[in-house]
Amino acid sequence: MMIFNRQRRFIGRSHAIALLAMLLVVGQPLLRAQENVHEQHQHGDHVMTPEMFTELRVKVSLYREYSNAQIMESMERMGPNFRVYLSDADVTGDVGVLALGHGFESTGNQEFQDAYATVAAQQPAAVGLGMAMMTSDHIQTAVDELTAAGAETIVVIPNTTVKYGGLTRQWGYIFGFHDEAAWMSVPKVQTDAAIIMAPTPTSHPILSAILLDYANAYSKEPASEVVAIVSHGPSEEEDNRKELAILEEHASRILANSAFADVRGFTLQDDAPSAVRLSNVGSLREWVEDATNNGQRVIVLTTLLVEGSVQGKIARDLDGLDYAFNKDGLMLHPDYNDWVLEVIDIPNDPG
Repeated sequence: MMIFNRQRRFIGRSHAIALLAMLLVVGQPLLRAQENVHEQHQHGDHVMTPEMFTELRVKVSLYREYSNAQIMESMERMGPNFRVYLSDADVTGDVGVLALGHGFESTGNQEFQDAYATVAAQQPAAVGLGMAMMTSDHIQTAVDELTAAGAETIVVIPNTTVKYGGLTRQWGYIFGFHDEAAWMSVPKVQTDAAIIMAPTPTSHPILSAILLDYANAYSKEPASEVVAIVSHGPSEEEDNRKELAILEEHASRILANSAFADVRGFTLQDDAPSAVRLSNVGSLREWVEDATNNGQRVIVLTTLLVEGSVQGKIARDLDGLDYAFNKDGLMLHPDYNDWVLEVIDIPNDPG
């Protein structure tokens, strides 16, 4: 059993007022206090200090080329962190399920919740959505709600198809499986429940089967068609090599069970510095162009869980090229629910 103790710290307007008062008492000029307050940036209910910006730039390579204002804009685009308790009040049990996700546009968030409807009807279940970059409060609340419904063990399911990335590590940190936060050092979860961290679906054969179904839905003559599997991808190069190896596994399975001429995996590294992403897009475009010039029809798939903004980026990245694009998220496929039901029984995988 794991017990995590933590102390909540809230920084808001009262903090700034207290700071100003303290400086006045010790005789510091009012201008100095005003400058300190001005240096803070608001993100939702959280105040960003210069120290926080420094920590983010150390840990997020993309932010090293961003101004403070650009970092704030980037985090605002990520959307809110929130939780939804899925089960009805009469659903109780000693094992609860907490599904974690990146957070999406409104339709995507609903698709994410729908993927756990079957589980929620059988045992206490909740979802926690958002990057957890600045806060873990939504995750703590979900854990508290699950234990209130009788859960003595909580299976935490990290729903992401980027196994080696900051989001997965941040979740692991929040539940005490990693010593260092991937992003901000947010409070760790406090609970008397036993925590089981399930694996991500990233490398599971079920994903290969879903991708093959999606490719077949757009296929006309497989022998003269090639398939590109495009992943969001992690930011760091070492992580990216590991993710590309996983995509090769999916490509091999699809080739072994189809007549497609070729299947290739690509990572965008969508949150990496702009030059890195641009290089990856260039490689993808070159591959699509070469296939088209060779008389092959190109089918583009993604490993994204729901349809959202990244599919729109890919469409812009491939503007002017000839290809078929399946934008459906993996969660829409009925086999994804099979993975969810299977993974609940898988032993702990801290990642």
